[in-house]
Amino acid sequence: MSIWREVSEVTLEEEIELLDKAFGDLVRKSPKNPADMEEMESMRILRMNALLQQGRPLADEVLEVGIEIKSVWDFVNSDEKYPEAIPVLIKHLSRPYHRAIKEGIVRALAVKAAKGLANKAVIEEYQRLPKEDPERPWIRDFRWAFGNTMSVIVAKDDLDELIEIVTDESNGESRTGFIEALAKIKSPKVIEVLHQLENDKNQIVADRAKKILAKKTKAAERKTRKKKP
Repeated sequence: MSIWREVSEVTLEEEIELLDKAFGDLVRKSPKNPADMEEMESMRILRMNALLQQGRPLADEVLEVGIEIKSVWDFVNSDEKYPEAIPVLIKHLSRPYHRAIKEGIVRALAVKAAKGLANKAVIEEYQRLPKEDPERPWIRDFRWAFGNTMSVIVAKDDLDELIEIVTDESNGESRTGFIEALAKIKSPKVIEVLHQLENDKNQIVADRAKKILAKKTKAAERKTRKKKP
């Protein structure tokens, strides 16, 4: 059965997954002629349209607060501010959208206007995500986006939850953004945890902790020199 036949007989969610796989297979094979290029472009457009359809409830609700978007990625790729849309984005973050839409939502929340508002929702959604899997490399980047957003909107009340995330080695490389977020909180606990992470089994995580500690040490030394008469 062809992909075209399959797509006509499934739900929207299943259609997106089928198109995901088909498009991914074409990319991995690398187009070798104009016909291959045309097929890949057709598949890309089908996938994009299916995602736009799934994300329509979000776009419609954003329109109710006076902002017109085609896709949530319009926020990510815009220099315009959109504080009115933040509550809508938070509301939709936990909905069962495809990861491409959900990643767009969490990246759109990486703005100062979401600080103190989206923190709990971002952390809770991150904790529901599947763990990193070598056979599904996209999961690592998807999970990383949540840490990146937290590094922008972090607040002191996030301390305990961030410590729980960064000290859980099963969270893998995606912890780096959360480590950056943790480092922005002023607390003796932060330094203690960063020293602990210097010996993490994940070298990328350990290196990030070392780098942050080095910066903090230099900053403290500069502050001490300025205090001298």
